[in-house]
Amino acid sequence: MKKGQYIRRAAGYFIKLIVLVAVLYLLLFVTGTARVSADYFVRELFMTQRGLMLIGALAVLSACYPMFGYVTRWMPVDLKEDRMRIISAFHADGYVLEKEQEGESMTFRAGGLFRRIWLTFDDRITVRACGDGCVEIEGLRKEVVTAQFRINTYMQNKRNE
Repeated sequence: MKKGQYIRRAAGYFIKLIVLVAVLYLLLFVTGTARVSADYFVRELFMTQRGLMLIGALAVLSACYPMFGYVTRWMPVDLKEDRMRIISAFHADGYVLEKEQEGESMTFRAGGLFRRIWLTFDDRITVRACGDGCVEIEGLRKEVVTAQFRINTYMQNKRNE
């Protein structure tokens, strides 16, 4: 993983965590269950050791996230021969083919705008041929595992034909 890509992924996850905390506190205020005012909350968050520790913990978690949140998986699939099955598997999961290098790699992106926003525009999954009828799938862990499962299902259907 490149340094710039690592930083972008960590920053995107940090933004997601900040939005999550903000939504939780907003729900507390909207439902009337907050014990403090919004002004007091902001002071508590940015001017006390406890609030700064929360922000620091979110930053550390975000910095570590790209190490365990993104994976590379290998599968015994021929990229040239099973091209249409791979594309169909990704289409079934809501991905579209963004670019392709004939017989070498395919890059997929999430099809919907909301999904792309939720994935902080880091929704690329790359499928590369790695020789000997094998492919390498790289991207966000959850999305790669789902894609691997779907491709495996399509390949089992091929064997049953």
